[in-house]
Amino acid sequence: MAKKKQGMFSGRTSRSMEKSKTNFGYLTLPEDLNVFKPEGNTEVIFDIIPYIVTDPNHIDNKKYADDATVGNPWWKRPLKVHRNVGPDSISVICPLSFGKKCPICEYGSKRRKEGAEWDDELKEIFPKARTMFLVVPIDTGECEVDYTEGDAHLLDISDHLFLELLTEVVQKDIDYENFPDPTDGLSLQVYFRAKKFGKNKYAEASKIDFIERENQYDMDFVESMPKLDDIVKVLPYKELEALYFGMEDMPDEEIDDEELEEERPNRRQKTTTRKTRKPAPREEEEEEEEEEPVRKPSRRKPPTRKPSRKEEPEEEEEEEEEEEEEPARKPSRRKPRAKVEKEEEEEEEEEEEETEAVNPAARRVARAKDKCPSGHKFGADTDKFDDCDTCKVWDDCSDEKDSKK
Repeated sequence: MAKKKQGMFSGRTSRSMEKSKTNFGYLTLPEDLNVFKPEGNTEVIFDIIPYIVTDPNHIDNKKYADDATVGNPWWKRPLKVHRNVGPDSISVICPLSFGKKCPICEYGSKRRKEGAEWDDELKEIFPKARTMFLVVPIDTGECEVDYTEGDAHLLDISDHLFLELLTEVVQKDIDYENFPDPTDGLSLQVYFRAKKFGKNKYAEASKIDFIERENQYDMDFVESMPKLDDIVKVLPYKELEALYFGMEDMPDEEIDDEELEEERPNRRQKTTTRKTRKPAPREEEEEEEEEEPVRKPSRRKPPTRKPSRKEEPEEEEEEEEEEEEEPARKPSRRKPRAKVEKEEEEEEEEEEEETEAVNPAARRVARAKDKCPSGHKFGADTDKFDDCDTCKVWDDCSDEKDSKK
């Protein structure tokens, strides 16, 4: 067949592919827009039709200013989608798809900066790339679904299952890149093979050819197409944050961090048990420990080790004890800092050994004493703050609090 060399999308389609490396709950579909879902082991022919862009923050407009501009036709709508969010494990649009801040991505980036391992758990935090297309089925082959040929349908599919192969094919022969041109484009002949992951079955494009179109379209047809930018539902920042972290009654309006911290104790009172809220991953606790300085452990000694004040002041141990308890003593009586720190470490080790010998069960509490990772009062502020829900020393703190009753 003769190759198409110039047209509306020449020089632009392939470069937009460079940036691209269902669950339709995040879409509000018009009543007249049907969904095209590829089936495995089936060959289909369809045309990709442009739509009129309405979003000034379109992802494809970020690198090239003349691509995906408002009021002009563009051939695809990239999306970033977070999966398994909230108690119902739903899919939600990442606000970054529309140039907005995303609390989930911010949390994932924070963990990476703190050195979290790049494993499956961390990868799951970040969004997956999907792309929406408007397609007109020409020949649906052996598909079980009876698609209406000649009408536009929505194809919402993972980039891994379709766009990556389409990108590869176009980049091998750049003369095909004008395929989305409504008046001078090409049809796609795609073979989808059946794939399975666990219990989930899906179709993956394994071969794409470009063929001559039987019929072309006009711009009136393009302008009548649904605006893909307008059918996507994006949750407000605070609502998405509440859904992901399991917080309740989050306000829709934006508030600063200080206001948010003031509201958190009140939200804590609305939960009935510690198990009603979805805890954040343990790595978040570690980040909070690094962000908020840990309270310095007390140097006070158990009653059995407290030295007598009748001992002579010339003894070094007496001198050190008094310096800690009475900071106002003259500088001339203080020991060198390195020596004091060394003796303090030795005394702490002796404390732990003595605690274990007297009461082995108290060893864990003694070690955790005054070490609340969130900077609250250990053994006193138990369950008073949101941090308590996921605190790794909660049991020790609770035991300490009970021992004081």
